[in-house]
Amino acid sequence: MQVLVKGKKDKINLTKNHFVASGGEGSIYARRGTVYKIYTDPKAVIHYSKMKELSSITNPNVIKPERLVLNSKNKPIGYTMKHVPKTYALCQIFPKAFRDRTGMDTKNVLNLVQKMQKTIIDIHKQKILIVDLNEMNFLVDKKFNEVFFIDVDSYQTQSFPATAIMESIRDVHNKTFSELTDWFSFAVVSFQMFIGIHPYKGKHPTIKGIVDRMKANIPVFHNDVKFPKVCMPFDTIPQ
Repeated sequence: MQVLVKGKKDKINLTKNHFVASGGEGSIYARRGTVYKIYTDPKAVIHYSKMKELSSITNPNVIKPERLVLNSKNKPIGYTMKHVPKTYALCQIFPKAFRDRTGMDTKNVLNLVQKMQKTIIDIHKQKILIVDLNEMNFLVDKKFNEVFFIDVDSYQTQSFPATAIMESIRDVHNKTFSELTDWFSFAVVSFQMFIGIHPYKGKHPTIKGIVDRMKANIPVFHNDVKFPKVCMPFDTIPQ
């Protein structure tokens, strides 16, 4: 597949050797330090105006859209972004077995959580909300030094409201998105990073499901909830 990058003259040839993954929106290719996100439906491509608003984020760990990708008819079909090789999806580091296998410790986790916190502050300074701050939207380098924010095209900017959020990190007690709801989602994800379980999981005798438990304010450390032994103890979280 031959494509053009807006603002550049040379055509780019994306082959199966450059293919990385595919999902609901489209396919991902990586070539010479650049990632190309190609949408299945060109009508779904991020608006150029939103890309400009997202460009105000300068933190290098936010992997934001950089340039539009065009087809042979000069129509947008995707965008480019920085390639971050050799990473784990954030959710991979949750299980205790992962720590045992890789040697990752609580000090590593605290470093990642603090860097996430700093990056969220940087994003909020630009009047932008993450909204769908779920564990699938982050990558961790294999030395556990850095955490990268991905799927940035879904962020809420001043002109483009967010349209989706994973239920497991949504603040069910708020009907609108704000910096505070981002911090609620961050708390859910960081708890999983330290303990290895969602803060509203565990077995409750009568209330089933994460959303119902959140509505009832019954977390995993409630007296009526059975805590799985495979998780890290609560005192793993630094005081």
